[in-house]
Amino acid sequence: MLAPHIKKKVDELWNRFWAAGLTNPLVAVEQITYLLFLKRLEDIDLKRQQRGFPSIYFGHETCKWSYIRQEKTNPGHLINVVFPWLRELDKHFTGASADGTELASLNNRMADAYFQLDPNKGKVLSDAIDAIDQLFARAGEGSAAQDIMGDTFEYLLSEMATAGKNGQFRTPRHLIRFMVELLDPEPGQRIIDPAAGTGGFLFSTQQYLMRKYSTPENLVLEWDGTPHRTDGAAATPEQYAAIHQGANFVGLDNDRTMARIGWMNLVLHDIHDPHLYQADSLSKRDPSKRSTELLTSECYDFVLANPPFTGTVDSNDLEKDSKLFPRAADKGKKKENALTNKSELLFLWLMLDLLRVGGRCAVIIPEGVLFGNTDAHVRLRRELLTEHVVEGVISLPGGVFQPYTGVKTSILVFRKETRRDDKQTFTGSVAPRTEYVWFYEVEEDGYSLDAKRNPRPGQRNDLWDGLEKFKRWRTHGREGALRNEKTLLQPRYWAERWRQALLRDTADKLTPAGEAFSSSPDTNMWDGQVWSIHELFPGLPSDPKEAESTVRQDVGTTLRNLVIGYFAAAAKSVLDQWQADQAMTKEQLLSQWQKAIKLPLQEFNRATKNVQCFFEPEDSPALAIWKDLTKNGLADGLDYHKNAVINPKTVPFLNYGSPPDIIKRIEICAREVAKLDGFDVNLRSLAVDQAAELKAAKHWVVPVRAWARNDKWESDDGKLIGSHDADGLVRPTYVKAMLANGLYDEKGWLKDGLLDPDCIESRNWNLSAGQYKPFDFTQLKSDKSVAELISELKATEQQIINGLDKLLAMVEGRE
Repeated sequence: MLAPHIKKKVDELWNRFWAAGLTNPLVAVEQITYLLFLKRLEDIDLKRQQRGFPSIYFGHETCKWSYIRQEKTNPGHLINVVFPWLRELDKHFTGASADGTELASLNNRMADAYFQLDPNKGKVLSDAIDAIDQLFARAGEGSAAQDIMGDTFEYLLSEMATAGKNGQFRTPRHLIRFMVELLDPEPGQRIIDPAAGTGGFLFSTQQYLMRKYSTPENLVLEWDGTPHRTDGAAATPEQYAAIHQGANFVGLDNDRTMARIGWMNLVLHDIHDPHLYQADSLSKRDPSKRSTELLTSECYDFVLANPPFTGTVDSNDLEKDSKLFPRAADKGKKKENALTNKSELLFLWLMLDLLRVGGRCAVIIPEGVLFGNTDAHVRLRRELLTEHVVEGVISLPGGVFQPYTGVKTSILVFRKETRRDDKQTFTGSVAPRTEYVWFYEVEEDGYSLDAKRNPRPGQRNDLWDGLEKFKRWRTHGREGALRNEKTLLQPRYWAERWRQALLRDTADKLTPAGEAFSSSPDTNMWDGQVWSIHELFPGLPSDPKEAESTVRQDVGTTLRNLVIGYFAAAAKSVLDQWQADQAMTKEQLLSQWQKAIKLPLQEFNRATKNVQCFFEPEDSPALAIWKDLTKNGLADGLDYHKNAVINPKTVPFLNYGSPPDIIKRIEICAREVAKLDGFDVNLRSLAVDQAAELKAAKHWVVPVRAWARNDKWESDDGKLIGSHDADGLVRPTYVKAMLANGLYDEKGWLKDGLLDPDCIESRNWNLSAGQYKPFDFTQLKSDKSVAELISELKATEQQIINGLDKLLAMVEGRE
């Protein structure tokens, strides 16, 4: 998570580019990303040189970020020197010297990279370079700086959705993390996103793998599942290498700019040699292009995607492989035409083609895919259910893609079971490979469902419950899924205050010699990372409000006593005057008191101001507390003496001895208050084990093929009567007999009465979750019983039938 002061700098950076004329959000992001990439590139080159490779800057040292800083007021240097070099970056190293590094897949992708800032906007460039350097000033070098770089990029992308920026379509990151966790990949397994955009699914998969193999004691999750302190310590060297190997994270996007931004995004997230290329996944394939190789059938373990909704593809541009996209006809003019040109359907067939047998997919689809009744819609759903295994359909609330679109969507999860060469023409004679489908209805995803999509940390989030229920469904099947169906599972939530700094700098500034610093035995690997204040300073409560209350009480009391002791000498001098002249009035005593405290008051205020160097320079919550404490402590202490001075006969004066060392004592107090600096973060537990009762079930399991009960059926030998046995299970003999006669007629229509009307096959393979949602009679708000309500419905139905009969008679002239 980026600290507020870093977000503010990113906002300032964006606004500076915006004001300079780069008002296209994608162009602005691209230009800022170029600067981030140039800064990262120097670090990449240093690592390459440590491995014995020559520098990519040989003969072009002025293209280094360290030199660009020196020319920061000169956009012409970037335009005329750096970017021409960047466009030909591939030429500055051999293929062998790129192997295994972030640059191996550069593949001429910078050939059309141009810096588009007006050459006269030197101040804008200077501010941008300063801002980027300041972003990483506290993180030091290494992984912490890289984490900030990746998080900065993600924040830039998220800001494209804010008012006035007309953002590109972007999948919410908490939904991506949810989908990755549904699939639960392992290191070394290959993932592809055929509509990758900026690579969110790819780097989130890597992030999940790092989380999965991190030490639990170190791992921290934000309320929305964002992981922090992922160390990968539990991974073997081979697994760790696979987690960062770009060949395992493949993406394609039709937009060249998006593909380049996505590639740089993966580089910024420490994925080596990212395989994210510009290509249209659905169009005709050019054997000479790298993308064609990446789209080879049955090469991937997982597909994760949010492909374009409700788009159409020019049929002439589609890949002609008949095994990829089904044909509109077996012969004639339509033989060469795909069955559909709807992109959301074509992408699903493509995903099936890309998966190995046993491979799994989680994809966001518009609701129409689940219930559409065109030949293509029905055929796709039938193929998924009969030849593969649909593991789940997770219905998302209508507002999850605000402000981009209000289209109702679902997440479809399926497993490939049939090789592309083994596809069979459907006849209904073989039982579908999918026996049951698990449905889940998400009503709350942790954000408001309006256009603002405001975060709601700590409130109900159905994604966590859905994830746990899905795991139980996959592990224990239908019976396990239906256990505790009216129990909502949630993680535990709490707040902490974090700060991001070089630990040694923090220790030197806020902890005097000999005082304990950090509860962690090994702080080196986390240097520059975010830490909670109770970890940095043992003794502070973990809850920010409780920590503030504790410090306020302790330091407030100390400051009051310090003021009383420090101004005691001034009070005594006035009282000595009164002893010499007890006829002095209260007004005279007050006047002398004000004169006596003038100089010590200046010293006190100077001391409290000088210690502000202990506080964060920007967005410091502790500084506001410090100012409040010193103001109140000074007022209380002075009031104490003022009361004694103007009432010498009734208020005793205590002798406080020699005045305290005000500078040293105030420094001690300020250090304690400065420990409260940071920003508040809402966290969640790793375990999702907090149970609450639901009024109605949020998930249900529906059979794909269920046989209708036929009590009149008899077996040929007369020994079996009725289609189902005493336990309600369909008899295999009955099924065999029905299949022998055929489930479907010559036109391909399902014969009446054979299947249960509530099973998926009976409903034209409909996969819409709401189609099968159980009706909960306990939720009816009525004074009448269920039986009475049903009787009323039947009577109403009869009235409607009678009315229709009367209307028909009138039309036919019988009345």
